[in-house]
Amino acid sequence: MVSTTSVHEPIKVAVIGVGSMGRNHLRVLSELRGFDLVGCFDVNREAAAEQAARYGIAAFDSVEALYAATEAVTVVVPSSLHAQYAVAAAKSGCHVFVEKPIALTLDEADAIIDACAACGVKLMVGHIERFNPAIVALRDVIRDEEAIALRFQRLSPYFERINDASVVEDLMIHDIDILNSLVTSPIAEIQAQGAKVFTDRLDFAETLIRFESGQLASLTASRVTQMKIRRASVTSRTAYVTADYLTHSVEVTRKTNFSEDRGASAQYAQESTVESVVVPLKEPLRAEFECFAEAVRADGPVHTDGASARRALETCLEIKEICRGG
Repeated sequence: MVSTTSVHEPIKVAVIGVGSMGRNHLRVLSELRGFDLVGCFDVNREAAAEQAARYGIAAFDSVEALYAATEAVTVVVPSSLHAQYAVAAAKSGCHVFVEKPIALTLDEADAIIDACAACGVKLMVGHIERFNPAIVALRDVIRDEEAIALRFQRLSPYFERINDASVVEDLMIHDIDILNSLVTSPIAEIQAQGAKVFTDRLDFAETLIRFESGQLASLTASRVTQMKIRRASVTSRTAYVTADYLTHSVEVTRKTNFSEDRGASAQYAQESTVESVVVPLKEPLRAEFECFAEAVRADGPVHTDGASARRALETCLEIKEICRGG
């Protein structure tokens, strides 16, 4: 049965998967008033029991028991298992928050989307960078700008945590989702290249995208670079805007016609100004879950819904196919 939680009651929620990201889910959900964290499940029973003891919640013996005890779930298992757990949760009447990517194939993505729609439950996909304060500020800054080109860099050292997805679905998909939210025009052309370094999947990828509107985008994703970089920039007709995801900083460079003549020996001209945008700090995961809670309680729209997540996945798969062909 689909939850009928009132606007005044916390939403009963449970976490499926207590790996690195799952533990973050547990931490944040345990702190939010909008949720009542009831338990967790993991095929690693010892890990689930350890986290359950930490938060004073139940470690469910089966995922079916978890579905029966809660109104919403967060699915934080390997991407290849997203459809299995998300579809079952929807059929059990639970609202579903599934980490990105929504799935690894379009068929699996459609299965999740269709199940949630058929069962009348909310579906939100964890494209967390949409809630990054720097990206929120960037969006506000360029709202009235005519963007010409966008550039994204997402570079990391190698880490063995992800073993069922390439760097495209693992890292680049974050920026593809942001790009899709900023540019609504259909994609006209994609060029891409990549390399396998430490795994049998792409560990480095570069992509150029041209939209039918004429806007251009470049994206670089790496899990073999010995420095962590998360940056986005937008070139418009009147400004150059940069955002750093890690420092939550945004700067705007604008052209100016300012000049000052103090005589033949002292003349000054300033060709541009740099503005530092005030960025209110808030943990993205907290903001993301607050959005999920509001959508469940008020039956409102979801910012990172199944359709937008599917679009990002579709672009990822096309990039991988181009890299494979090249």
